[in-house]
Amino acid sequence: MALTTPIHSWIHLDSQPNAKGHSSTKSQVFRHVAAHRKLKRQQRTLKLRASALDVLKTLQVACKDLPCVDKHLCGSDDPFDTLPIPITPEISDLLYFNRTHLSPALSVSKIPLPPSSAYLQDELAVHGYLARIAAVKWRCCGDDNAFNLMLQMKAEAMQLLRLSLPQADPTRLPRAVMALMFTENWCRNINSALVHVRLLETINTNYGLHIEDLINVLHSDVQRAALTMEPAMFAMHEKSWDILEAESALPTDAGWDKDFLSARHPILTEMGQALAALDIIQEAEALQSHRQAATIKCLHVMGLLLDHYNLSSDITEKYTALAALYRIRREANMERISVCGITVFDAGRVIVPRLKELLLAASDDPRDLRVWTCWVGMMSGDSWFCEELDKQLRRGEIGNPSELSAIIASVEGRQLPQQFALLVKHAPKGQNMESCGRPHI
Repeated sequence: MALTTPIHSWIHLDSQPNAKGHSSTKSQVFRHVAAHRKLKRQQRTLKLRASALDVLKTLQVACKDLPCVDKHLCGSDDPFDTLPIPITPEISDLLYFNRTHLSPALSVSKIPLPPSSAYLQDELAVHGYLARIAAVKWRCCGDDNAFNLMLQMKAEAMQLLRLSLPQADPTRLPRAVMALMFTENWCRNINSALVHVRLLETINTNYGLHIEDLINVLHSDVQRAALTMEPAMFAMHEKSWDILEAESALPTDAGWDKDFLSARHPILTEMGQALAALDIIQEAEALQSHRQAATIKCLHVMGLLLDHYNLSSDITEKYTALAALYRIRREANMERISVCGITVFDAGRVIVPRLKELLLAASDDPRDLRVWTCWVGMMSGDSWFCEELDKQLRRGEIGNPSELSAIIASVEGRQLPQQFALLVKHAPKGQNMESCGRPHI
């Protein structure tokens, strides 16, 4: 039997008594049509974006075999054959600043970080990394044009990241997110940086970060934490730390007397492991996997020391944690780095005054620990620590450098490096670190 009512008769029956039912059917059809059109638009967009990415990848592959690629991407002012974006005079100026000033300044650190090319060759990360360079130039040179360029690059990076999040391979996202995190850290926008840290945590938990990317995240996070005296923001499960640090082959016991400073022994053990890790990093014959594990161990310990400082209610334990943190930072050349004559990463500016306050407030703390803490404080060039150390040496009738050296070595559980042994030699004479030669930074 033939239908007397056309299938789409609801289009013409809105004014009839049963229009309510027809209206519901109409809404369903409209939603279905709208969803279909939206799907078609998304498919066209994905095809266009995939084609664009294929072009960029082709351009990048063609440049990978160039012998000068890393040199260019570390800051050449003419890297037209390598960056995945057009090079404007402003971008060229940023690359020159990176190559001439920023990269050499940061390369003194013993913590190995990936070259700039790792970010500048990545079409998802390049805008954010250029924003990071611009942020450093603005902060160190007071360049307002660099500040405006940083805002522009950061906005472009955020827009590209938003477009990429729904369909990009998650393993391609970390460096784009990290570049933005670096920028916010340099701009001291901690809340904004935290958003990026949480996304990196999620990616690491579900997919795992590449080991070099993880080191970069931890390094940036620890630097920020030390400068603000706050806990590290990036978190991992304890088992993940154990697995990542397993190949560093660090000693579990550096040989301390088990009865010595038992309450502070975990802190000193952690410090000793971090210093041993720095030794592994510097060993030319060490395997790359061992150096990477040692790097993670060192950065992890610095985060733990900040936790000790922030969570402990014991004054002696707090100053021990701070002194250990400062000692590692000086050994790692992570402290007081000069960029264009401006000192950056000067955590001592907040650590040293707090260390002095805690030493003045402490009572009945072990003499050897106090002597060692004053010796560490002398690395800042603050004469107060030299005076306090001299007072402790006179009170303990310690009359020669070898006795002081033995005390410090017993606390650290290791032989002192040459530059610090020189500091010990001059300490009883009332000279600070500035007069007897500070370690290179």
